[in-house]
Amino acid sequence: MPETRARTVQRGNAATAGGSPMPETRARTVHRGNAAAAGGSPDAVGPLALVLAAFALAAPDAGAQDADWPVYLGDAGRSHYSALDRIDRGNVHELAVAWTYDSGELRAGGSTMYTSPLVIDGVLYGLSPRLVAFAVDAATGEERWRHDPGVPGAAQRGLMWWDGNGGPRLFYTAGRILIALDPATGEPVEAFGDGGRLDLAPPGRSGPLTVTAPGVVFEDRLLFGFSTSESDGALPGSIRAFDAGAGELVWQFDTIPRPDDPGAETWAPGSLENAGGANAWTAMTLDEERGLLFVPTGSATPDFYGGRRPGDNLYANCLLALDARTGELRWHYQVVRHDIWDRDLPSPPTLVQLERDGRVVDAVAVTTKSGHLYVFDRDTGESLYDIFEEETLSNVLPGEVPATTEPVSAVAVTRQRFELTTRSPEATAFVQEVIADFDLRPWAPPTLDGTLFFPGYDGGAEWGGSAFDPATNRLIVNMSEIGGILQMYEIPVGYSDGGVYAEHCGTCHGPDLEGTSNGPGLEGVVDRLGRRGVDAIVREGRGRMPPFAHLEEIERQGVLRHLAAPAEARAAETPSTEVRYAHAGYRWVRDHEGLPGNTPPWGTLTSIDLATGEFDWQVPFGGYPGHEELDYGSENYGGPVVTAGGLIFIGATPDRKFRAYDVETGEELWRWELPAGGFSTPATYTAGGRQFVVIAAGGGRRGPPSGSEYWAFALPEE
Repeated sequence: MPETRARTVQRGNAATAGGSPMPETRARTVHRGNAAAAGGSPDAVGPLALVLAAFALAAPDAGAQDADWPVYLGDAGRSHYSALDRIDRGNVHELAVAWTYDSGELRAGGSTMYTSPLVIDGVLYGLSPRLVAFAVDAATGEERWRHDPGVPGAAQRGLMWWDGNGGPRLFYTAGRILIALDPATGEPVEAFGDGGRLDLAPPGRSGPLTVTAPGVVFEDRLLFGFSTSESDGALPGSIRAFDAGAGELVWQFDTIPRPDDPGAETWAPGSLENAGGANAWTAMTLDEERGLLFVPTGSATPDFYGGRRPGDNLYANCLLALDARTGELRWHYQVVRHDIWDRDLPSPPTLVQLERDGRVVDAVAVTTKSGHLYVFDRDTGESLYDIFEEETLSNVLPGEVPATTEPVSAVAVTRQRFELTTRSPEATAFVQEVIADFDLRPWAPPTLDGTLFFPGYDGGAEWGGSAFDPATNRLIVNMSEIGGILQMYEIPVGYSDGGVYAEHCGTCHGPDLEGTSNGPGLEGVVDRLGRRGVDAIVREGRGRMPPFAHLEEIERQGVLRHLAAPAEARAAETPSTEVRYAHAGYRWVRDHEGLPGNTPPWGTLTSIDLATGEFDWQVPFGGYPGHEELDYGSENYGGPVVTAGGLIFIGATPDRKFRAYDVETGEELWRWELPAGGFSTPATYTAGGRQFVVIAAGGGRRGPPSGSEYWAFALPEE
């Protein structure tokens, strides 16, 4: 890598008080310091922009024939971009509902639906909250078929399409099961795996495993990462390629190295044997021409205490470039060393181009939970922005050894320090009391007393990813700016998760989770309801079950760990023989009304000139139900889509709004209130000669109700 140099990015205040949230809202331009090592004025028109403009003029009319949305997030490069322009700045205000489709029953325990659908040859393919696959006419929403796999699993963000020699196949994952369907009928492809199904659980070590993001289709292969737990007992991460025809494993890259592999030297001797995590839980990105797979990885486990995993912990918290045909590592960059803040790389990388020293550079961009943007040369892994080393802080838990410095990109899209809210005297006083005893310094480690870190657990950036506009060489990214409370608790000698479960839960649910006449069986309950859903039931009760709010944090977390563990791990559990430390739960800094406890903006939408790292504009993005008068933004989940019509389409916010913005100015041009939050990335396509924009309204996060409908919008028929 190039020699790193410390640089400071001067940032102005991105929010002002008040303002109307509707059409009168104007983009607030935020002037930033130059964050790139090279580049000129963001208003200059370089050779790349001229080439792209000429191509756009020479390209055939996008409306001459129907256009598909055949790959998750638009294409294998995860550009979130469409060349369609029938809906544009001048007519977007006329958008209206063309059709809706109710995909089916909700999942129990806070149902969500994150699916970005595929559209191929006039047919839209999607998933319900219960992971029932369906096909509808993309022009009318009329149902063609449904397939219920009968497999419980977490919410799934998308599907995969493969044009095989024996005909096309539609793939998706439900939990850990990969399903292959005939897209014409919805029937399983019997020749694949075991009657159209393949269990993705790896041989050897057992542990929680789900696949919640669609894999990458490359030639005749399907490439996958997976999600596992974030505590002890997590599986070690790996990237695997399977034959799309029959399902056999083709190659595997272990993201936690074996003792003799390169990267093992970044782990203390003996720590690799039981290491877990460093897995790719979000979507990966493919450069088809180069045959390069770009993989963002998460932290090693357990998430917040690294006393039993000393070292930098490769290949956790990395962007990996793998040969898509062989799995060979070409290059890597580690964004966080020895992560003790759960700073996963959450976003699918985006393939981009930018001008540097008079030439066009093929690059890959990735955004982070810390609110930074990293951009690398695709071939060499060289960073195209300055990266500086920032010292970490001491005052750590016994046995913990943080890295002495952490690499930080010079391009920060969010603020990096918590600023106390001034929204009202009541809010200020409430939050002051909440944070009075916490360590507020950046890079402060987790402690028993508590640390306030900013941005918090969900970023910064999240799994929605960013959109690349090739006409302007801009990256469009949505981010959150809310503080998190990171606090640890001590697990004493002699403690057992199973012992806590037996004492408080075993009488009704059975010692082995098998259930009794007084309570249902609990095997797989965390997979079905999610950890937060089960936590809510433990705290608040449900039906005949009383609330267990009286449990200490150590006891409640122990019950959750026990329920999430596989049967063999539960059977092998013994009381602890040494003091351990565990995370005290995900908490955010909020005021007396449940709003973020820092100054706004609480969520932003930003246009970044990739050549310089400077912002073209940044606007507050989103809002909270019951506080529509504020224009401060909100936390957000799901990504944007950019079109050649000069528009950005995005849902993602708790206020249930689906919005269109002007890509040049950031001005909001259109909005529609959905019945549930659109926490998914939209898709756009043409069918029957009309351009449509569709989004899954699944809700289930941060207040809005859950839903199961897909909403498609179009201009009025001529």
